[in-house]
Amino acid sequence: MIVTKMSKMQKIWLGIFASMFLVPEILWSPVMNYAYSLFAPTVKGSYQLLRYNFLFGYQQENLLKFIIFIQFLGIILFFIFWFKNKKNIESKLFFWSVLFLSVIFSCITFFVFCLVFFLSLSFF
Repeated sequence: MIVTKMSKMQKIWLGIFASMFLVPEILWSPVMNYAYSLFAPTVKGSYQLLRYNFLFGYQQENLLKFIIFIQFLGIILFFIFWFKNKKNIESKLFFWSVLFLSVIFSCITFFVFCLVFFLSLSFF
């Protein structure tokens, strides 16, 4: 295995941080739905969703912000933990690939969180 030099506790925490991002994304896809709806063409003036879920109802706005925040926190903690344990990763190509993907995911998640947060503010 590529990350064999990590202790059992380090692997557990790495798995926890990764699951903080992956589990909500697999179950409800809040980040991918929001990003997809920005770039997908509208149909009859309404935005298309990649997959419909209850989080995009107007009553669930606070829950959507909370879930995206948990995802952002998870991917940032994963990035920090991954970078702190770089000497325990045997393959440098694998290390840099995962680090690059976590930076991309954290940027996308932060962008979506900011959009959801600032678009939900009422200025009236």
